[in-house]
Amino acid sequence: MSSTMSTAPTCTLVSDAIDYKGSQVTPANFLKVLQGDKLAMKGIGSGKVIESTSEDKVFVFFSDHGAPGIIAFPSGGYLHASDLIAALKKMNDNQQYKEMVLYIEACESGSMFSGLLPE
Repeated sequence: MSSTMSTAPTCTLVSDAIDYKGSQVTPANFLKVLQGDKLAMKGIGSGKVIESTSEDKVFVFFSDHGAPGIIAFPSGGYLHASDLIAALKKMNDNQQYKEMVLYIEACESGSMFSGLLPE
């Protein structure tokens, strides 16, 4: 029996502080953080955004309620599938990741992508 070792990706935890909470956790702010819109997030929570490049592997975990074509947020209503897909396409066009995993833990979460992504 033989095995080969591969190099594990490096994960950096900068802080365990909460960056956004309560009324700051909205669909609009989520998309701004996701797309790296630092200027738009200035003065809101920590102001941190995902500052990734075409060389980065991005993992996002989201957990809340969902229904067909939407996921819920504590404030600001719902994020619609079409808005999420538009943001992901923009990130792809801007080469903001090498690989991305978006893990959504919510009812009907698969409907956020159904028939909306190019083949």
